[in-house]
Amino acid sequence: MPSPNTTSLELDRSLRLSVYRHLLNRERCPTIAEMARGLRTSAAKVRDSLTRLSEGHAFMTEENGELWRAAPFSCIPTSFPVKVGKKSWFGNCTWDALGIPACLNKDAKIGAACGCCNLDMPVEIRGGKLSAGEGTIHIAVPARHWYRDVVFT
Repeated sequence: MPSPNTTSLELDRSLRLSVYRHLLNRERCPTIAEMARGLRTSAAKVRDSLTRLSEGHAFMTEENGELWRAAPFSCIPTSFPVKVGKKSWFGNCTWDALGIPACLNKDAKIGAACGCCNLDMPVEIRGGKLSAGEGTIHIAVPARHWYRDVVFT
């Protein structure tokens, strides 16, 4: 893919900001149609921008082109719900779920379960730190390999 021109880079920046604002305000990712409307551009240009933004892995799309991830937020429901005050989002994994209160600089309650036995293992963040308790976060895949199969990771 050729390097993006200035207009493309401006759209990418605007789209990224628009997606995160939408996520924070509405607790869900915008659709391509909503992005195009909000930025007064075409769905094709939004798809091209999402493709460029996905190269850095912060944004990832589904097969139909809609957003699947806007790191650290998941655009689809997962087993990692994050509650911050009265608002809630999903992380794609424990790591992303921990990233939500970190990027918002807020206390949070994270619902998580053991991957092998489904035992409820909630996590609470207070003052930027994990609350007292015991537990283990097991990351089975080295970070350098996360994007080889991000669904498995």
